[in-house]
Amino acid sequence: MSDGEKLIVDDTGLELDGLQAAQDEAVRGLSEIAKDALPDGVRRDFIVEVRDEGGRKLLRASLSLTVEKL
Repeated sequence: MSDGEKLIVDDTGLELDGLQAAQDEAVRGLSEIAKDALPDGVRRDFIVEVRDEGGRKLLRASLSLTVEKL
């Protein structure tokens, strides 16, 4: 997971039932991460990569969040 400032690697991971379940978990994770890291007048990009047990990349989910004070 990356929040545009730091990279967090999950060496443990989760065992999920298929690619759709992994996609659903990635999207849920992005929303939780964004809730805890709201920017103050700047843009933040959050990225989650899903890999298999061998480390092969299967999918990438991203969320861009911008807050502008008016």
